[in-house]
Amino acid sequence: MEKVKRICFVWLALLPLLVLAQQEPTFEKLLVPDRKVFDFGTIQEKDGPVSHVFTLKNTSDKPIAISEVSAWCGCTTAQFDKRPIRPGQSGRVVVTFNPSHRPGAFSKEVVVLLGDGSSYVRLWVKGTVKGMQHPVTEDHPYHYGSGLYMSHRVLPFRALKKGEAQTIKLRLANGTDREMTIDFLRQPNNRIVQMPERIVLKPQERRVVDVSYRAVREYPYRRRIDVVPVVGGKRLEALRLTLLPSKLPGK
Repeated sequence: MEKVKRICFVWLALLPLLVLAQQEPTFEKLLVPDRKVFDFGTIQEKDGPVSHVFTLKNTSDKPIAISEVSAWCGCTTAQFDKRPIRPGQSGRVVVTFNPSHRPGAFSKEVVVLLGDGSSYVRLWVKGTVKGMQHPVTEDHPYHYGSGLYMSHRVLPFRALKKGEAQTIKLRLANGTDREMTIDFLRQPNNRIVQMPERIVLKPQERRVVDVSYRAVREYPYRRRIDVVPVVGGKRLEALRLTLLPSKLPGK
């Protein structure tokens, strides 16, 4: 009797796994693609999206319908034939990849679900994107004047305890066709924030600098530091640094 109970217990424990296994899609060998992987090679970001047509042949003796195609990535989309594919005939899956803001190598999987979703076919597209120079205002939306663009108007530093530090990436761009020398004046003039005091940018150059703050003590109030860029002797709009209080009064 005790043995029967153990067998029943094991069967009940395995039953959910067996049901789940039956629900999992299985690889379909009867809908055969002309190729599983298509290599776009090197493509230019400036040329926009690229597409490839996969052909899938039904080698079974019954119609097979494509119910859905999932690419798992917003940069990759797919269109497919809605009508069932008859035995011996072929259907199409058109896979499109958008290289916008995606420089470098890529490999994207596309899963073709069939019928009621109980079986699938896997496809891939791959290649390498050669990036392009985007307009300066895409990554540097704030114009400070005299052709100087930056990624931030305000650099918000979180609440830091004594000894803790935080670094924020600041992007700068010279939107002119001449060399630009930038001096940064701090108001108030203190050294708790670490960043370059002078930067020289070539014509149309873009650069990323670190702006770091390390708390030497804890402050119960919010503070503010203005960093004023000076270009060609002209004071431009200030970059504001905000420092949150490290602790509340009474805490």
